[in-house]
Amino acid sequence: EHGLAQGQIMAEEIALVKNWINTPPNVCNPTFLAQQAVALGKRNKKLSVAVLNEKEMRALKMGALLAVAQGSIQPPKFITLQYNGGKKNAKPIVFVGKGITMDTGGVCLKPSTGVVGMKYDMSGAACVMGVLSIAARLGLPLNIIGLVPTAENMLSGSAYRPDDILTSMSGQTIEVLNTDAEGRLI
Repeated sequence: EHGLAQGQIMAEEIALVKNWINTPPNVCNPTFLAQQAVALGKRNKKLSVAVLNEKEMRALKMGALLAVAQGSIQPPKFITLQYNGGKKNAKPIVFVGKGITMDTGGVCLKPSTGVVGMKYDMSGAACVMGVLSIAARLGLPLNIIGLVPTAENMLSGSAYRPDDILTSMSGQTIEVLNTDAEGRLI
């Protein structure tokens, strides 16, 4: 019975993750993902969720993530999920999930056949959110942190460009050679 109950929880969360992954990009944008994360936290009090908005990311000097997002009208979000089921001083396991909800390639535009299916570029983000929810629901004896940077990589007059120099949160500068390499930046 215990194994069945655990399997039921995992199946429910996996189905939820698959639904997020298959949600069309006109619905599944950074704000949608942030709302889903907040909903997870409300459903399970063992899971804490925090969402940084664009202003907060600017204050933290998250220049690389902000650059990827600047071509889109959809604002970026940085989602942190935390579950503390382990010993108080135990080091956490940290998962990072790429949350690009639509990747056109930016100025280095993908060919039309390459853009279809780019809604799946947020699958890593959905999986990280699902893992944290499963851990909290099962009460695993672990400390886990999930980091989910999320944005759209779109083409517009305000999009970042090849040859731009970006400054990351650590202060390291990055020369952009290809705007379709956004995953490394976020």
